[in-house]
Amino acid sequence: MLNTTFYITLFLLSLNQLTSVYKSGESNFYLFDFAVIFLAWYGSFYFLLVRKSFKLPKFSIMFLIFTVSALASLVFSFNKFSIEQFVVSGFYLVRWAAYLVSSVVIFNMLDKKMISKGKILNALIVSGVLVSLIGFIQLLVIPDFTKLSPNLGWDPHKNRLASTFFDPNFVGAYLTICLTIIIDRIFGDKKIGRFDIAAFAIILLALFLTFSRSAWAMFAVVILIYGIFRSKMLLITAFLMSFMVYFAVPRIQTRISGITDPADSASLRIASWKNAYKIIKDNFWVGTGFNTYRYVQKQYGFLTPDSENIRSGAGSDSSLLFVFATTGILGFVFYLSSYTYCLVGGFRKRNIKELVVFSVMLGLLVESLFINSLFYPQILFALFAILVAF
Repeated sequence: MLNTTFYITLFLLSLNQLTSVYKSGESNFYLFDFAVIFLAWYGSFYFLLVRKSFKLPKFSIMFLIFTVSALASLVFSFNKFSIEQFVVSGFYLVRWAAYLVSSVVIFNMLDKKMISKGKILNALIVSGVLVSLIGFIQLLVIPDFTKLSPNLGWDPHKNRLASTFFDPNFVGAYLTICLTIIIDRIFGDKKIGRFDIAAFAIILLALFLTFSRSAWAMFAVVILIYGIFRSKMLLITAFLMSFMVYFAVPRIQTRISGITDPADSASLRIASWKNAYKIIKDNFWVGTGFNTYRYVQKQYGFLTPDSENIRSGAGSDSSLLFVFATTGILGFVFYLSSYTYCLVGGFRKRNIKELVVFSVMLGLLVESLFINSLFYPQILFALFAILVAF
């Protein structure tokens, strides 16, 4: 039952925005969220009451402390928001907790040998292939997001693979995580088969077609780490291929040179960082309350009537700034300590030829400077799954 629940949950996570079942105001409810909550609830019940054993991985204890601080920040902000806004923000805290608990459930499934590490990683790779294939279809059917209703809140991407995520940057990060698992197999002691090679080619092509600079940067970090610790030839090959592709595909040149364009999204991110800094300065100690960022941006006048419905309005274009602004200095320190603990732990494991955790977490940290990737549901689930698997 738990194994089936895990696979169904990952399948629904892969379908992402296609599982939207209800929208109320600025909130969306998805089947994958309910699946994760069920996995966390049912798994906890099973291990506590049936198996009489429920072990906590060390990283979960660190993140649990952050969760308590996030709850405290939300409680302190009670009088600043309407009941509806407070409840919506509270639901997102419940969702965060559910994803954390679901990782503990998966950890116990591994501990009790109910599922193997290989099956978890294979499931993530299959998920990456599924997301990629749907992305190819999306490029054929809906290549231009400007034709979608502005009320849906999606950014106007053109000819970029966004798949079920409807966002090239987030799907790019997810695909990079899947690619890292395969790269670890290629340059590790594990045998790779035709499926791994085919999956790598499919997912790599999908990542390229996102034309996401932040996702490419994350993948570059992964390649750099594996190149340093596993194969110098990987670095040379990656550099030569990047060099050739850069000059062969004009759009890549446009994306790279666009960083200095005032109208480009990279410049808009700088404005987002400045807004976050102002909010942090005014709410330094306890923050504005976990996931109240959209409402606070409205109060500060950072969201115009035309931009109030955009999906990115709920967070800053930097995960760490988002944490600092909404949970204050204590929440920021607790979260950064938790993340650093996992990052350092992953680096120490390089001696046993497993760099997945270190490369993924460092790559995500780099990408999270540009998008709020560390709190994106699909990325969060995959990250926690990797943490318990390794």
